[in-house]
Amino acid sequence: MADKKYNQKYIKSRNQGLILKLLKNDGPMSRASISKEIGIVRSTVSEICNDMVANNIILEGKKVEGNLGKRPTLIYFNKDYYYFVSIVITIREANIVVCNLIGEIIEEETIQYSVEEVSAKKITETVFKKTDRIISKIGIEKICLISLGSPETFNTRTGKIKWAPYISDWIGMDLRELFFERYKIDVILKDHVKLETIGEQWKSFSNFSNIIYIVVTYGIGSGIIIDGQIREGKSGYLGEIAFLPVAENFDYNELLNGNKNLGYFESKCDIRVITEIVKEYIKANNLQYNISNFSDIASLYNLKTEIRDLINNSIIRTLALGIASLVITLDPELVVINGEIVELGQDFLNLLKNEVEKIIPYKRDVVFSSLRNRSKIYGAIKNGLDYIDFIIFREPQSFYGSNMKQG
Repeated sequence: MADKKYNQKYIKSRNQGLILKLLKNDGPMSRASISKEIGIVRSTVSEICNDMVANNIILEGKKVEGNLGKRPTLIYFNKDYYYFVSIVITIREANIVVCNLIGEIIEEETIQYSVEEVSAKKITETVFKKTDRIISKIGIEKICLISLGSPETFNTRTGKIKWAPYISDWIGMDLRELFFERYKIDVILKDHVKLETIGEQWKSFSNFSNIIYIVVTYGIGSGIIIDGQIREGKSGYLGEIAFLPVAENFDYNELLNGNKNLGYFESKCDIRVITEIVKEYIKANNLQYNISNFSDIASLYNLKTEIRDLINNSIIRTLALGIASLVITLDPELVVINGEIVELGQDFLNLLKNEVEKIIPYKRDVVFSSLRNRSKIYGAIKNGLDYIDFIIFREPQSFYGSNMKQG
């Protein structure tokens, strides 16, 4: 008898998941259409739908218009039954959004700060305050998940941040645990570069299954999509190209003796390096150029030939070596580049592509991101949606709790 009861519960849960998946992806639909689509008898579909309508998990809409026979009533997936929060923290800004169950953005906040002036503790406290305010408006009982993006790479086995070249007190921090302890809500975590990669594929390149995503900012990172899935490696370090031992003028002793938080590759061509090179040139030549951020560098690159030549000669070949190494190893369909480096413009990209093509024996397209700063928050939203879908469609009773009848 126990096995029979268990099997009945399993079958009902599976059928609930099938109906919710169909309504979420293809709805609204009538009960008769649902029965036809998933191959379950009409009476069973009606019983399950009536239970879920009674508990507001799905909603009844208007009857289908028509003159012949009894007009069926359409039912809808209740996209606003719960909400989830997506938070992505980087070393320059934090993005916080609240979405409904189909990923529509309900609330959004952006916090900006200077990498030279803040600590990890201060950033975290500020993000908590903003998140508290947003959650209090909606009600914590309506929040089912926090989809979190880490500012630095963390070990997926321990949850702790491993490297942090520019804000060192991130090292050792377990962000998932910090957020769970504060809100007592499920928390999922990926580093922000992997989320950016997910966001790029979701919003811009959904027809590509093999993508290398590279972000050149304060530091350099990459995300790898193979066969349509983001890849993380044994401990979450797949894509840590900052540590590639490549440079146009490679110095093995420098590699061995360098800062192990700052990768050798990124130490040669991230935007901090570019900024330092340009500032030193301006000072040495007594030039009256005002530099307050990387956008000023980009403007000079596009206006002043000597600055353009300086940057090109300093980093293009090193950057091309890193990209070519990834392309040769992983054979992607596409390489997408993002970060402040994009501000240098199309001429810079064309030069970079030409250098990559000189190194590898075949062509692979290299493009700039069109999403720019939005890629990371889209990635956090998609990561949250995928997690929620997995539970709703496979274990709906655990997602909806006591409001989902057990049978």
